[in-house]
Amino acid sequence: MKKFLQKRLKIFLSLQFAIGLLFLIAFLSAIGTIIEQDETITFYEENYSSAKALYGIIDSKFLFFFGLDHIYRTWWFLFLLLCLGFSLTSCTIVRQFPLVKNSKEYFFKKEIRSFQKLPFFVQFQPSYYIKEVFLTKLHSSYFSIYQKKNFLYAYKGLLGRISPILVHFSLLLILGATTISSFQNFKSQEIIPKGEIFRIQNVIKIGSITELPFINIRVNDFWIDYKKEKISQFYSNISLLDTLTNEVKQQTISVNNPLNYKNIDFYQSDWNLIGIRVKKLSTSEIFEYPFFSLSKPEKKEKIWITWIKTEKQNYSLIFNKVDNTFSLYDEKGKFLLKNTTNSVIENNFLILDILPSTGLLIKYDPTIPFLYSGFGLLIVTTLVSYLPYTQLWFQLEKNKKKKKNILQIGCATNRGKLGLELEFENLLRFTEKEKIYY
Repeated sequence: MKKFLQKRLKIFLSLQFAIGLLFLIAFLSAIGTIIEQDETITFYEENYSSAKALYGIIDSKFLFFFGLDHIYRTWWFLFLLLCLGFSLTSCTIVRQFPLVKNSKEYFFKKEIRSFQKLPFFVQFQPSYYIKEVFLTKLHSSYFSIYQKKNFLYAYKGLLGRISPILVHFSLLLILGATTISSFQNFKSQEIIPKGEIFRIQNVIKIGSITELPFINIRVNDFWIDYKKEKISQFYSNISLLDTLTNEVKQQTISVNNPLNYKNIDFYQSDWNLIGIRVKKLSTSEIFEYPFFSLSKPEKKEKIWITWIKTEKQNYSLIFNKVDNTFSLYDEKGKFLLKNTTNSVIENNFLILDILPSTGLLIKYDPTIPFLYSGFGLLIVTTLVSYLPYTQLWFQLEKNKKKKKNILQIGCATNRGKLGLELEFENLLRFTEKEKIYY
């Protein structure tokens, strides 16, 4: 039983197993970007009907059965993340930590056979001051040096040994944040008229352990900037209120400029016009008339229409901008004039203002800082892991038969052998320049 468990655990330590898991997770994540996630059942039934099944198999029933409509929250996807996390953790503890520990410990080579196994090795007869010259050269090359009598051991690039551990740590941080995010998050879409106070209610997606925050949001203002008769940017000024309606934060948001509060992001996503406010001068009564959209789905331009009934006739008002201008038509559809708000119709109806509404996309995900930190650390540590870890051994011994000193120098590296070869050649040329050779 013990041997059986050891064999199974060795699978998790295999590099091929970890790479295979990474490719599988990447492939499934790619599917998740192709197939829309967390949409309504109606959406999948309409877009993935049996008549439109991909390859004759992939329809809405297929997606629901395998959970492809919410891949990142399925048990099998989370299980793959768990296996990858266990593999990385096991590899770090069993392999990476001992490598770093051994790299920090110094050891001397004392036999000619151990030198001959090194990729770079040279042996010659030195002068009496060679050790001092070598120490100077190694110091200038940023080596860490250990010395014992006529033995030297030097290394540099220990960060290249430590960085694989940090790479694993960053991957574990990303995997952990991704797993927690699948259970603790929410996304809401709200359409709120200007001046209204609301709470988060229209939830599109919510994690199984997530509670909606108890916070009031007030839309103070909404406006649009136009350039050359086209929308340049639209803005919403919103305030966050506590339970006693005290303002805790206020900010003007726009597209790609959200408000952030306690890991909740408020994005400007859409806008609309819902009506106009009209005052009847003869009675001082105020009426609100709703807008009806004339826009076509294939066109990006938005157009609204409303009607005002007077004693003489019905007037049509058409709006296509949030700039307080409108076109006025009579009941036969004849264009009369282009007017603005604060204008009067038939000396009795004062157009007060337009009633806009703003579309807010509200997202909550407390793991975002950890995800960004994990990806940032992964980029840095991956680059650092390419730094070579270089070791050098030096042994000066006396040949009793020939009564001469023999010097043996050898070095090795985990990567960048061409660079080490050049550095080793420069070291030998330096000794030659200092006339160490006979």
